[in-house]
Amino acid sequence: MKEQIETIKQEALDHQVPIMCDESIEYIVINLLKYRCKSILEVGTAVGFSALSIASAIPDAIITTIERDEIRYVKAINNIDQLNLSHRVNALLIDALDYQCTEMVDALIIDAAKAQNKTFFDRFFPFVKPRGIVIVDNLDFHGHNEHIDMLTNRRNLRQMVNKIKAFEDYVNNRADLDVERVFVGDGMMLIRRVGHSFNFNE
Repeated sequence: MKEQIETIKQEALDHQVPIMCDESIEYIVINLLKYRCKSILEVGTAVGFSALSIASAIPDAIITTIERDEIRYVKAINNIDQLNLSHRVNALLIDALDYQCTEMVDALIIDAAKAQNKTFFDRFFPFVKPRGIVIVDNLDFHGHNEHIDMLTNRRNLRQMVNKIKAFEDYVNNRADLDVERVFVGDGMMLIRRVGHSFNFNE
């Protein structure tokens, strides 16, 4: 299965499909195992690389992953079928803003339109179990966050970077959240509710 996943990764890179780097996947898997996360909602499937990597590393993980781009979704479905993981990885073709979550999950992974991080967080965080976690990827946005003052002639990019930073400020200023910012991959964030450590009955 590892060879198949490596092939999926290489094909994505060859076609310039944005996917998580190996370090980011490793960080996610470590924390999913640490907090005993089995049910996972992923916003942003792309071609299924991250979901399949997680499913491969955690045999009892059940992942629902949503994607709005039909071409990437079709490729993800093919990849899931090739690895015979359709019983544990459920890919859905839908805009995250239209998806109606109906079940509580152990973990939420946000790796989609960066300007919508806050919207996705507010929409799906109520469905994360009290002791669950949220992981947000790509917060450094290819290094632009550190050099925002140099984006004076790139208005759209500057606006996106400002929205990413505004989301960081939003979660950091919430007294009910414990936020860990890590410089793994392109910048990641682990978010948990304050006061819920290892009560796995919640």
